[in-house]
Amino acid sequence: MKTAMIVGLVLVLVGVVLFVLQASGVFVERAGIDIAGVELGVEAERDLPWLPWVAGGSVVVGAIMMLTSRR
Repeated sequence: MKTAMIVGLVLVLVGVVLFVLQASGVFVERAGIDIAGVELGVEAERDLPWLPWVAGGSVVVGAIMMLTSRR
């Protein structure tokens, strides 16, 4: 396999993993306490506005690298 093909494949896989992590809610912080059946909790979501752009760019660049390395 050519180096460009391997790098392209890695970029595509990283982009897909970033999309899955964002959709699954990994970037959510939860804290709470449970005393005698009373629950108090806080949930804060990290705002990563650049993440979809990075993931999408990674997939696109990786796909282009994979397609152009065949020639």
